[in-house]
Amino acid sequence: MTLDNFKRHRDYEYYEKHKEEILADLRSTGGPVTRKKWNISSRTMGLLEKRWFTPQETQALTSRSSQAKSLPIDNVHNNLPSFPEFSNEWAESVQLKWFEIYAQLIRPTA
Repeated sequence: MTLDNFKRHRDYEYYEKHKEEILADLRSTGGPVTRKKWNISSRTMGLLEKRWFTPQETQALTSRSSQAKSLPIDNVHNNLPSFPEFSNEWAESVQLKWFEIYAQLIRPTA
């Protein structure tokens, strides 16, 4: 057995020994975070997923990981207060500021 193969074999034994912990991390935090925590290469993670999961489970984990990545951005947008309706009763300085911000909001992004 070459040194590379020996290292791979030793790593697989380590991952198999901690399989339940790794699976719990995969289910709770997703693949990228788990790979980083356990120092698992993407190639090795793919092989472990093939060994440990059905194709449907792997697909479910992948979709959960991509959803988790988008959650902070979505949550930021969902938690923003709505832009107030314009009011003639506001002070003139507030009205001018409202128009400045409104113009920025409706400007198309490049």
